[in-house]
Amino acid sequence: MKLCKIISRGGKAIIFCAAGVSRAASLCLAYLVKGFGMSLRDAYYHLNQRRPIISPNLGFWRQLIDYEKELRGEATVNLITGRMPRPVPDVYLNRTLKA
Repeated sequence: MKLCKIISRGGKAIIFCAAGVSRAASLCLAYLVKGFGMSLRDAYYHLNQRRPIISPNLGFWRQLIDYEKELRGEATVNLITGRMPRPVPDVYLNRTLKA
């Protein structure tokens, strides 16, 4: 990941999209999982603590969960269903659980 190399050499980067809610947040989550070895769950809580409006779309969540499985062999975030019309990540149940 090019971003990992830049930051490991002391460089800085800014990641942004139109609203900073879904696309940029998804990229940051993937970076935390890959670059820092964080679980997707911990990465979400870490990023949400700093930018509480993050809310990757369902397609990005599916890709992030698959990416974590590929890298770590297991998923720490699950999509849950219930009375909602579509699945939501279980981390939304306790958005401020961890720092």
